[in-house]
Amino acid sequence: MEQNEQIRSILLTDEDDNEIEFDIMDSFAFEGGHYYVLLPVDDERDDIEFVILREKAEGELIGIDDESTLDRVFNEYKKRNSID
Repeated sequence: MEQNEQIRSILLTDEDDNEIEFDIMDSFAFEGGHYYVLLPVDDERDDIEFVILREKAEGELIGIDDESTLDRVFNEYKKRNSID
């Protein structure tokens, strides 16, 4: 994904071919990878569910299956953004 400070949201397609818009909360290099922390734009649920993706190749984002990696990346996101 090209680094561009003007891009603040992204459209992703779920397994049912529904397009969902996400705000890009942060994008950063960590432990040898580049990660994106996303938040659904129109999500009205009480519990916030972030989506974390890793950049696999230029322009290709993939999900992360490993819980340990997700925890480390999310903790880094919280540290970078002073979130408790």
